[in-house]
Amino acid sequence: MHRVTLLAGPVLALVVATAPEIPAQSQPPSRQHATTSRADTRSVGLDAATRSRGTNHVSVSWNWIKAATGYRVQVARHEDFSDVVASRKQGNASRRPSGGRQATTISQLRDATYYWVRVRKVKGAHRGAWSTPVRVATRVHVPDKISSAKGMPGPNPGETTIRWSTTGGYTDLYRITTALTPFGSAATPAVGRHSMTFKVLGGDRRRLTLTAAQTAAAGAGLGSGRHLFFRVCAVRRGEAASKSRRFPFLRSTTSAGRGSTLTGTRLRYAAYNMHVKAKDIPGHPWKDRQYLIAQNIAGAHPAVVGAEELMPAMWTDKDGGIGLQAALRRTGVGNYKLTRETGYFQNSPQDTRILYDATQVKPTSSCDPAVPSCYFSLPDPSHHHVAAYARFKDLASGQEFYFVSAHLTASNDATTDALRGRQAQAVVDGMNQVNRQNLPVVFASDFNSSQTSKGVDAPHTAMLQAGWYNTIAAANPINVQYNSVNGYQAQKPSPYGFGSMYDTIMTLNMPGADVFKQVLTGAPWPSDHNMVFTDIRLPG
Repeated sequence: MHRVTLLAGPVLALVVATAPEIPAQSQPPSRQHATTSRADTRSVGLDAATRSRGTNHVSVSWNWIKAATGYRVQVARHEDFSDVVASRKQGNASRRPSGGRQATTISQLRDATYYWVRVRKVKGAHRGAWSTPVRVATRVHVPDKISSAKGMPGPNPGETTIRWSTTGGYTDLYRITTALTPFGSAATPAVGRHSMTFKVLGGDRRRLTLTAAQTAAAGAGLGSGRHLFFRVCAVRRGEAASKSRRFPFLRSTTSAGRGSTLTGTRLRYAAYNMHVKAKDIPGHPWKDRQYLIAQNIAGAHPAVVGAEELMPAMWTDKDGGIGLQAALRRTGVGNYKLTRETGYFQNSPQDTRILYDATQVKPTSSCDPAVPSCYFSLPDPSHHHVAAYARFKDLASGQEFYFVSAHLTASNDATTDALRGRQAQAVVDGMNQVNRQNLPVVFASDFNSSQTSKGVDAPHTAMLQAGWYNTIAAANPINVQYNSVNGYQAQKPSPYGFGSMYDTIMTLNMPGADVFKQVLTGAPWPSDHNMVFTDIRLPG
């Protein structure tokens, strides 16, 4: 125990034991003299005992003086004792106490607070001089625990609300820390990607609504399709010390989406990775799956589909079965056509296709199927890699729009993530060159990347930075708590509350979406990916 001695006249002095929580620079100033002898310290005065210092009290002791009839102890907030908060009359012990020290405890003090203490002896009507004041500090109280926390979209587009439950005792503020990746547990980094902390002042507060500007600053703004992981921490902040108490569980929330902002024809667009026949697994051959895929398409009836892993031979009967074209006819939707049925390059036909319903839309771009055409070349060190595009006209209104389909490179590592970012940027740059009329654009793709993928989710980031809108931020998102890759296995909701959505539909010049739905089929699975679709209005 470190003791500080203060000289106080011929009979009395005050000594305070400093607390470990109080930094050295906060100790009382220069006129105090440190002692090195326990016996010396006891011989001169009064002591606030560290061992009995609490969150609402301090215990002081002093040298017993046989001739005294009593003592007066005062506690104040300031050194001049202009605001005494406690005053104690203490009778003198009739016998010498153990160790020659007499003591008293001053209670009903505020935790984590500095106080000044002084004492003087009393003998009959005579009162001795006050000892030199010494600063003491109560311990900081642990905030009341947070029993629950949850997030929910809204109330307005781009906003999210975080709520928590607690009695709020011994709490001055709450810290809400957000990130785009899990954080703060033994199995995750201490700090998540794009971390931000928001402060909520007042222990009586129980919720925080992040505005659209705040969610955007946190990396999950309107149209991003991203979610926020968050932790809630209660803080007791005193002048002498602070202490925090964290809700032990990581939670997540999302910003509210919004509906279509335009007023024209509402069309449905889909993204569907059909799993290339060459990678069939036992029990799920293409010759059986093509009927299931046709039924899925017929059930959703999208106007245009970005079809990934659909090779030319899978469209016909060359890869087994009757082929997807015939399967669609047999299912009653034989009006679906491909913008290109041929391969793009010799020995590299590409697996990216655009499927459309000829009763809803009509291609208006000039794309020669006999030569490589209507594509954007994507950077890839291993092979030819393209994104297909086409311009369409809505038959109901005559409004034109572009549609892009791509299958970005797979692999969950930071290097490949960066490559996917460059591939997405190639789509952005290519469409900027092609779309001279500034028409609406729909991009349906297997991004092979989600918010929690290794790296920085570079492809979605590139699109968002270029002003594209992720349609999962729809007014009505459905089944988004599941991963879009099913792996031919029964799925459970993600423990995070939202799934890894590799399959994505993004738009340009057409913000908002009325519906985003992931189609869950269960066994038998048509593909190792789920089809996703969105409903959006064209310009009026």
